[in-house]
Amino acid sequence: MQSVLEVLKKCEDFFAKKGVPNPKLDAQLLLAGALGCKRLDLFLRFEDPIPEKELSVFREYARRRAKREPLQHILGSVEFFSLKLKCDARALVPRHETERLCEIITEALADKKNEPIKILDLGTGSGAIILALKSFFLNSKCAASDTSENALSLAKENAEACGLDAEFVKSDWFKNIEGKYDIIVSNPPYLTSEEVENAQEEVRLYDPPEALSSPDEGLKDLREIIKDAPKFLEHGGILALECGLEQPKILAAENAANADFSKAEILPDLSGRDRFLMFARA
Repeated sequence: MQSVLEVLKKCEDFFAKKGVPNPKLDAQLLLAGALGCKRLDLFLRFEDPIPEKELSVFREYARRRAKREPLQHILGSVEFFSLKLKCDARALVPRHETERLCEIITEALADKKNEPIKILDLGTGSGAIILALKSFFLNSKCAASDTSENALSLAKENAEACGLDAEFVKSDWFKNIEGKYDIIVSNPPYLTSEEVENAQEEVRLYDPPEALSSPDEGLKDLREIIKDAPKFLEHGGILALECGLEQPKILAAENAANADFSKAEILPDLSGRDRFLMFARA
């Protein structure tokens, strides 16, 4: 039987030839998944032989990853804001940029952590954002919408698995939404069609196309949300959006004279690039 170290090295070389990003890390994560252990445990087991049953599972994982299927789809889950979320082709893979959006909101409104605020997540996908916020604002009343029945079914499964309450509604942005909220958040489609065509295979081939791109240079859906949000925001409430690069500046400038908002704040992602836009309701 082959040892852990031998298999890892072979897989890393195989992934590198196939152009898989982070071949070493991906090989480790997939082998840990096949063995049912943590990645760090592998370093204590380098000389251990791998039983044929687990090796067979790992080979299938590696075959799928070599075709650029997302790691999170293969393993079936993703860690997001300290939550373990089910992840599959029904919705976008939750990403670190979006996790940062949740951190920005919880940091900005930390004083409301125990208050019964109302939160709305538009285009919820897997439910990552609304469940992350619910896990912080435990006394909040949360609602989330999506146009995709598949995405909503995944979000509901994640809510149940995490033991977090949220109402899920099928809606095209605000179309079927009622009431007012203290926080409205969204990670809507914001890529251009050209950006999707040039994206990595993990995105271009496996993420739902309708969740990726938007007309008008990626700005159509963002503009629609900003236009209608004041009708659903409490005074003093916030609208927090994830955007494409350069889009926060464009949208902030377009709404500089918008009397519905008292201010607009542009915030960076983990790499320091302007990625998020937050409005405060006047």
